[in-house]
Amino acid sequence: MSQPPGVVALGVFLVVLGAVGATVTQRRFEAAGRASLAPLALVPLGVLIGAGASFARGWALAASMAVGGVLVPVVGAVGRWWEVRRGRGR
Repeated sequence: MSQPPGVVALGVFLVVLGAVGATVTQRRFEAAGRASLAPLALVPLGVLIGAGASFARGWALAASMAVGGVLVPVVGAVGRWWEVRRGRGR
């Protein structure tokens, strides 16, 4: 089923807004030395990304929001873990 162009544009806007917000939030928490709390702050932004993906692709809204709310903090935590591991090796 094809989505109307306005709904797709809104979805893409929400995804971009959520991704930029997640990036800024992660970096600010790391700069403040509170990176362990960043995943909690990323949950609402993941929900926003999931909602945007749902609008853009025509997926189920609740499921997309739930997946985004889980995966974005997990990706942030894994990315931070990877960065810290690489830093120790140097």
